[in-house]
Amino acid sequence: MEAAALFFRFKDNLARIASALNSKLEVRSMPYNTSIPLEIDLLADVLRLHGLDFKSSTPGAARLFDLQQWYTQHETQVNDVMHQVLENKKAYMKTATGTILQKEMLYRRLEFFKETAHTLEVMMIQQNLHSPKHFNYPYLNA
Repeated sequence: MEAAALFFRFKDNLARIASALNSKLEVRSMPYNTSIPLEIDLLADVLRLHGLDFKSSTPGAARLFDLQQWYTQHETQVNDVMHQVLENKKAYMKTATGTILQKEMLYRRLEFFKETAHTLEVMMIQQNLHSPKHFNYPYLNA
């Protein structure tokens, strides 16, 4: 998906993920309690380079709710920064693994939120259709 479309759908993707996490969807066997906070921290690193400071110590996937609330309060500034980063083809940032284009870092984060929203939405649809479970996890049935 094109970067502009990912940027345009960011708020909607946050809302879709939040609604899935608030639903009765079983996500304990999924990696979201680890991956969502990591991706949020990486997104915050990009935004921090441009003067926006998002911090959250909430553990697990619940950190998404902090991001969603913060984004709602600072939507205009965040959108301006994201637009600026996506337009700049030469700005770099240092990471733990090396140097990367800020645009690429932001694009990967936006893509993660899109894919996560899509995956959770498909899982919710399957659950609503009473699709059979593919795996039986004994510790989840307790």
